[in-house]
Amino acid sequence: MPILNGGSKFVTQAVALANTADTDCYVVPANFSSHIEHVMINNSDSSNRNYTLKFFEASTSSTHTLFNSHAVAGKGSESIFTVDKPLYCHAGDKIIVAAGTGSTLTVIVAAEEFFEPHR
Repeated sequence: MPILNGGSKFVTQAVALANTADTDCYVVPANFSSHIEHVMINNSDSSNRNYTLKFFEASTSSTHTLFNSHAVAGKGSESIFTVDKPLYCHAGDKIIVAAGTGSTLTVIVAAEEFFEPHR
């Protein structure tokens, strides 16, 4: 159970996908739970570019593919999880993204982390 009276912390991480390999864009720290409030994928190229989005669930050691070769419009962006549609995660869970073309996509993850000492 998270310790709510100790407060929480907000984090934002930006990762430029330099190649087409799976890249850990956000990992929930040990002893924390996380409320991922926004994942934005930005395409800096003028052409449509594809990405694959995966969620690694640490408690089951399972990787789930959420989007496979999904296109982002040229010079566009899209939001995957939002404040209205968040993703709740626990220690060791990951957001993993692979770009179809390197050096064109940036992933930004905004989350609220809660200390959970018994996890």
